Amino acid sequence: MSHVPLRDLLAGPDLNQLTVLTASPERLVSSVRVIDKLTDLRSAPRDSFVVVLPTASVQARGHLFDIAMRDATASGVGAIVLNGIDATAVESTAVRIANRNAVSLLLAPVSLEPTRLIVAVSEALAGDAISALARIDAARRLLASAETRTHDRRAAILLAASDALGTRVTARQPAHGEPAAPVLVDGSVDTFIAAEVSDEARGSWIVAARAVTTLTADAYARVIADERRTELAPLADRGRLLGELLLAPDSERVQLVSHARTVGLPVDGWHQVLRFELSSSLDLGATISADQVDAISAAMLHAVRAEIDAKWHSTRIGGEPLLVHSVDADPGPSAARTALAAATTALTAARKRFPGIVVRCGIGAVHRQAEGLRTSATDAKAALAVTRQAKPQRDVVAIDALGLNRMLVEWYASDNTRASVDDLLAPLVELGPAAAEEAIRTLQAYLDHQNSPARAAEVLRVHRQTVHYRLNKITRQLGVDLADPEQRLALQLACRAWLMR
Repeated sequence: MSHVPLRDLLAGPDLNQLTVLTASPERLVSSVRVIDKLTDLRSAPRDSFVVVLPTASVQARGHLFDIAMRDATASGVGAIVLNGIDATAVESTAVRIANRNAVSLLLAPVSLEPTRLIVAVSEALAGDAISALARIDAARRLLASAETRTHDRRAAILLAASDALGTRVTARQPAHGEPAAPVLVDGSVDTFIAAEVSDEARGSWIVAARAVTTLTADAYARVIADERRTELAPLADRGRLLGELLLAPDSERVQLVSHARTVGLPVDGWHQVLRFELSSSLDLGATISADQVDAISAAMLHAVRAEIDAKWHSTRIGGEPLLVHSVDADPGPSAARTALAAATTALTAARKRFPGIVVRCGIGAVHRQAEGLRTSATDAKAALAVTRQAKPQRDVVAIDALGLNRMLVEWYASDNTRASVDDLLAPLVELGPAAAEEAIRTLQAYLDHQNSPARAAEVLRVHRQTVHYRLNKITRQLGVDLADPEQRLALQLACRAWLMR
């Protein structure tokens, strides 16, 4: 066995539970001995760590123990651990003898069995690798116990790791060079677990600390995720109810509104809906899985409730998540600022959760009562369409900020309108995505500039003859007369609406 400073021993698993009556931290310890009689101290090896069993520890009082301490100092004992007695039972004279002769006098708690104490000392003395493994095993055992607690689980986990490493372990940004591990919750870093490093830390401790901080971070993450699930469970039920309110036919709405009041949703108050569109940055046409949508919805809801306020709920329609802000009183002009802040927060949370995601948001206006909830959702859907039409595309569009364009957006939000637009422009759409967009943008530029091929060519940055050629082809394909004012108006609206999709 190696010679280990007492300081290092007392920082190890289990041994950090010992009460120090007096200690010489730099004193080297080279072996462990167990005795069941105080008289055996006179024959204990030099620099030994002596564990006194409870049957002998109860005799550690009065002048007899003073004699035993003098025997121990004569033998060169390094440390003595008494088991099963209180500190008040140890005479001050014995403490002074130990202190004067650089012998450490320690007390073990009743909960720490002598066998565990002996094993802990033996492992620490056996070498660096075994010492590191002992710390890691102790951390695993202590963390498992802390994780099953019913309250203060985060604090219990940090305390367990601190006990295993013999140093302070906290949830924070680590300093340079500290053993640390990220706490990954739902795929994103929530915080870090970091262990303070003492000046005397050895290589084996650093190895153990790196493993223990990783184990601790995993346990800490599980607790945070469990807490969030518990917190969001009632919100999930309310979110499903909101989804039903948005989609249910009129005949079912009265019953749903009554149920919403029962579960505490302020359905009679003011509502504002944020609707999100998700796609992959690698393939804009790729479908985002239902599990991904759920994970993103949860991340966005947690973020806005934490950073904005707790009056948000989430639901989804198809593959598009919705965030709904419901309040009892009219929010007034502040609603626009709150909604924009929430949209920005939600987009950040979604991109943090899935870095490869493209996400855009449409913000509806504030409306009152259950019917207003639907109206705000329709607004949000229309505003979301504008994010795609904008050049360059915009991440967030609020319906209230569209000015005169709002009328066109709301008109196009109608299912009947979209069907009419699709029918009118179908011959161009059948040309394929790229050709269809070129034709429809050419037609829109011509109609928007008072039927001037020259102005349209300038906007499109093509030759005027190119515009003439395209228009002749477009009118043949659509079978329309651009000299007819009614047909021109219908086509102009249809082109603008189609480019919103």
